[in-house]
Amino acid sequence: MATNRREFFRKVGRLTCLSAMVGGTVYLVTENRISMNGCGNNQFCSKCQQIASCNLDPAKKQRDTEMSNKGL
Repeated sequence: MATNRREFFRKVGRLTCLSAMVGGTVYLVTENRISMNGCGNNQFCSKCQQIASCNLDPAKKQRDTEMSNKGL
């Protein structure tokens, strides 16, 4: 099956986009800019709908903070 010029550039474009997405993800994971185990970022816990049942440390800290603020 012979590929024409248009198909060649489509395939190159697709592979370039795929490589950029995979490379960007690998970069973010290796530089510890994103976490692979849940949200792990405290700025989202206050608005999260699952904060009552979440077992991640930031959610526990947010629940403790909310409980201490209600006590004041």
